[in-house]
Amino acid sequence: MPTTAKPLQVLFDAIHHDKHDFRDFLHGDIAANYTVLRDKRRSIYRPTKKLKAYHVFLNTFVFEYLTINPRVLYSYRKGVNPHQVVAVHSQNRAFFQTDLMNFFGSINRELVRSTVLERGSLVPITDLHEHLERILDLTTIEGLLPVGFPTSPLISNACLTGFDDELESHCRANALTYTRYADDIVISAQSREELQNIDSTVAGLLTTHFSGSLRLNSAKSKVTTVGRKVKILGMVITPSGRVTVDMELKRRIEVLLHFYIRDRAKFSAMVEHNTRAGIEQLVGYVNYINTADKLYLEKLRKKYGTTVIDSFLHRSAT
Repeated sequence: MPTTAKPLQVLFDAIHHDKHDFRDFLHGDIAANYTVLRDKRRSIYRPTKKLKAYHVFLNTFVFEYLTINPRVLYSYRKGVNPHQVVAVHSQNRAFFQTDLMNFFGSINRELVRSTVLERGSLVPITDLHEHLERILDLTTIEGLLPVGFPTSPLISNACLTGFDDELESHCRANALTYTRYADDIVISAQSREELQNIDSTVAGLLTTHFSGSLRLNSAKSKVTTVGRKVKILGMVITPSGRVTVDMELKRRIEVLLHFYIRDRAKFSAMVEHNTRAGIEQLVGYVNYINTADKLYLEKLRKKYGTTVIDSFLHRSAT
């Protein structure tokens, strides 16, 4: 990362070494450089290799420099994983969980512009203001933040910083713990009573900061307490405060491991006869367990063999 601010073109040319033309970065056709995949729930925008390179450049020199609240925000940050979010709440007894509706699609061009201007004081580009509109052209589609662009996660992190700060202050004043992982909000306390009306508080702050464009998903808002199953971001908090992996996932992993070791034909059938994909699935699961629950990883080593588990952990299984 540079420590001295420079003009945008100087940084662009230093990174790309003539592989990409700065004139195209400034004036090229953007619509021709992405495709759209649509399903029933959303549209996903896939940039071409060139546009993705532009996005990586903008992340490196613009969006990674936007200020966030690292005390409460855990998403899209290097070296940070969902386990750390859940661990923050593990000693509490009551948990409010909700998410934000249409998260990326609720963040518009005007909000991105104001966020860059308000939170971009550390961006090392001397002529940022001169090129800001083009940067917005490259990172929004039809005035909204698209799902699938590499820039969207970091932009979304920064756009909610004011909201994060104010909700954190409210929670601290009321002995509550607040974290956000992308659009997932968790607020915990020692008792259910302390979380009374917290949904109204969060909704009110969203209205204050975003004038209704960002809203709570009331269908997914809930309060759970220790004694019942407390599941947050795919992990479980036990009554003793230990963070572990959900039992359903454990069963899936162990069945796959059993047949991978003892019956490759059945293993292949379990993964729709795509053995390579099944192995990659186990690679993902084991690496997830390594970040989420090291005690359970040791149990898997004892049950299925250190060599087998570590072959997945180090992505060397074949």
